[in-house]
Amino acid sequence: MKCQHCGINFDDSERVCPMCGARAGTRGRVGELEKKAAEWREQQMEDAPAQTQTKNRGRKARPEARKAQPSAKPIRDRKKSGKKSGAKMVIIVFVILFVVFNVLPSLLDTGAELWDNFAYTVEDMIDGDSYDEYEEVRYVPGETYTYDPEHYRFVYAALYDLTGGTANATLADGTTLTLEVEPGKMGDYKLTIQDSGGIFTETGYTWCSYYYPEEQMNDEAFPPEEFDCFTLCLDVENAGYTGGSIPARYAADEYGDRWLDLYYQKDTGLTVLAARPDTGIFGEEGYAVLVPQGYQTEAA
Repeated sequence: MKCQHCGINFDDSERVCPMCGARAGTRGRVGELEKKAAEWREQQMEDAPAQTQTKNRGRKARPEARKAQPSAKPIRDRKKSGKKSGAKMVIIVFVILFVVFNVLPSLLDTGAELWDNFAYTVEDMIDGDSYDEYEEVRYVPGETYTYDPEHYRFVYAALYDLTGGTANATLADGTTLTLEVEPGKMGDYKLTIQDSGGIFTETGYTWCSYYYPEEQMNDEAFPPEEFDCFTLCLDVENAGYTGGSIPARYAADEYGDRWLDLYYQKDTGLTVLAARPDTGIFGEEGYAVLVPQGYQTEAA
């Protein structure tokens, strides 16, 4: 049998609910009593003078059985509440630890970067050397560029203009090198190096800028009277080696860039690539002389 008051099931032979104490089968009678009590209350309120109407008359009459409350239920509620509170506390602590160890360092790094950028901007404004104010011109082989620190001109070079699009080099150990470049300020490139172990292939895009002789960036082996000096960046996008894993000497830096010094011989048009320290891409010599494709035929 199901109790009509608290909803639990109990044995049909029992006449009183073991949980709330209500008599079995009293739901209909209790409802009828409540209905009659409500009608009586309304009638009394209408017949009685206004000064004798009290709030007490507005209360419903309830059987004593409805007031019975099981003593075990609140205890279970408190236990569940305690478990939920503990679970919530664990979640809160976990979220705080996650923020401290993961989010906070990133926010601090971002704040430091923003502060550095702000400081550099303020410094440029004070010194009057903002890069936005630099004039940008394209390098043309054979032209002379005057150095003026007060009105600095940034001279960039399209690598295609220096190499002729495709240039080859042979190192002392027999390794051959081919550099193919597309036209444009940041033209795409393909670098192919064939050594005794396999073929290394690298692709990406280029970026090249000119150094004025007054900036004294030339190596002693390439005097500014004979060579124009540049810094060349090959931004690596893809690389592979047919002989297995890529040899360490061909590895780019941690940012995926390959930085080289480039020297353009003014009279002959030959280009020399010099490796930066701690790189062995060009073997023990440390540099490669690039000869434009068809150069010897044209000279003949």
